[in-house]
Amino acid sequence: MQTKEKGMLIIGFVFSLIGIGFYVFEPNWIASPVGAGGAFIGAGVALILATLRNIQVRKKIGVVEDERVYRTAEKASHKALTFIIILEGVLMAGIGVTESNIQAQSVVSFLFAITMLTYVGFYYWYKKHM
Repeated sequence: MQTKEKGMLIIGFVFSLIGIGFYVFEPNWIASPVGAGGAFIGAGVALILATLRNIQVRKKIGVVEDERVYRTAEKASHKALTFIIILEGVLMAGIGVTESNIQAQSVVSFLFAITMLTYVGFYYWYKKHM
């Protein structure tokens, strides 16, 4: 196991512990300890699982990445960023025109989910067509 992979596993474990701490202690300075705890636990578990999968694939196959993987990720991130910028502009215009009383946490959570889904969608689409 490489130093980078050990570091990623440790960071994932620390994120998970922070999330569990938010659930257990419920600090007053956090607006939603359950939401924050869930986000940290989810990020930690995802990081751990992705790292373990990467280790398993590298042991089984050997070289995991090549130039095509980087090019596919570049194209997917560019398209996702373009999509998100347009979506954020439309949301900002809509919020400004309607003067709605929307909480920032729900909007940021929505944009985060859309960003991740858009990137993954474009990544697999480019991976299939390149």
